[in-house]
Amino acid sequence: MAEETESSYKTPSILNILSFSTSGFWSMFAWSVFGSYVFFFYEVAVGLPAIYIFLAMLLFTLWDAINDPLVGFLTDRIFKFTRKFGKRFPWIIIGILPANFVFVLLFLPPTYDASNPWVLFGWILFTTCLFDTVTTLCFVNVEALFPDKFRTDSARRKARGWGTPLSIIALPFASIIPPLIITLNNPVTYIPLAWLCVGILVTMSLLFLPGMRENKAIKDRYFISQVERVSFVTTLKSTLKQKSFVIYIVLFFGFQVVTGSLTGSIPYTVEIVLGGPNPEGDTILLFAFFLQGAMIGAIVWIFLAKKIKNNKKTAVIGGVTLTLSTLLSAFYIGLIDSLVYITILGFTMGNFWGLMTIYFADVMDERMIITKSDVRGATVGVQAFFSRLSRAVQITTFAIVHILTGFIEGQTTQTELAKLGIRLHMSVIPAIILAICTFIYWKYYPITPQIWMENKKKLKELGF
Repeated sequence: MAEETESSYKTPSILNILSFSTSGFWSMFAWSVFGSYVFFFYEVAVGLPAIYIFLAMLLFTLWDAINDPLVGFLTDRIFKFTRKFGKRFPWIIIGILPANFVFVLLFLPPTYDASNPWVLFGWILFTTCLFDTVTTLCFVNVEALFPDKFRTDSARRKARGWGTPLSIIALPFASIIPPLIITLNNPVTYIPLAWLCVGILVTMSLLFLPGMRENKAIKDRYFISQVERVSFVTTLKSTLKQKSFVIYIVLFFGFQVVTGSLTGSIPYTVEIVLGGPNPEGDTILLFAFFLQGAMIGAIVWIFLAKKIKNNKKTAVIGGVTLTLSTLLSAFYIGLIDSLVYITILGFTMGNFWGLMTIYFADVMDERMIITKSDVRGATVGVQAFFSRLSRAVQITTFAIVHILTGFIEGQTTQTELAKLGIRLHMSVIPAIILAICTFIYWKYYPITPQIWMENKKKLKELGF
């Protein structure tokens, strides 16, 4: 792909890029802890039957289906404060401040009474919906800001080249710190973990907010691109009619299912399947080797993307290799071979961690051409919904597999059938989902290198 040349565009400084990219650390850390430990916490540590967790997450997903695109739509408006404070920055602040502290509520449930499980059901539903709402308010605007802040493909790759390591570095914090503090099946030990997480999240918030400020050029483009407001339903329909966006979302969804299933399964794997004398230590090792593979992989994939110069082809290669490595991880026998498999898995996953934002930026550029405006919020909101939907699919898969295989809540000793179920929801099921998603993307994704170049020219003609 040829690079766009804009004499008036100045790539943000490295310090500014680092500040902006710290938001990836926040998101990766918070949602990794959520995905790895929330289901396990309520099912194994607290002892709540999986069916109640599943029902709470089902309702949470229904709420999310409305919340994410609606928040994106509402925050796309031009307000009186936009010229002075920016279009995205105020909402990022309003969302991130409460999000830091709502996180702790996820691990502070009321006392569990086995005769009345609906109390915990209500708590899960309330805290997850609240946490999702405030994080959506922040990160819908972070994602919508990325294509405006980084306008050329080289600037976007540079931003991801610095940002991806920051996001991936969040994984050892999210994966290694909890086992150092908690006893996996003791709910009381999760309380200090939750407060430590709050401290980390607050620190990251203070670091990334300076990078979210919009400069005068960005603010001016908001007013150039003003168009007549249309209804939320009309905007949503228009978004879902954009073929490149819909097909991108399919691949994004498959990747998120694999990521959530892997991180959510590791506590079950070390505590129940491997069953070693030091499950917390084994958890640290598995996540550390996974991180090592992912960091090396992200660097390699970003380098390859520059050589291939075809984002669609690079994404398809990433989907195929990740599918194969996910399947491979089902065949672990002990800790040593598990470390090998998970390193390979991390390396292949580095494709999407390093380049997914660039893939999405191509779609967002086309969105601006279609609408002839800078109305991105609803589009980003739909993407955010599918990210949450993937977690709902993960939790639904866990619940169904555990019910069918006779998993006993609150117990670390399980039958061989239950152990097989853990292998299925860690590897086989998400690999099948990703394989289907990758095939659909390869077959139907419309943005080729030629179309990409044409879109860049059209954006320049429109003044974006």
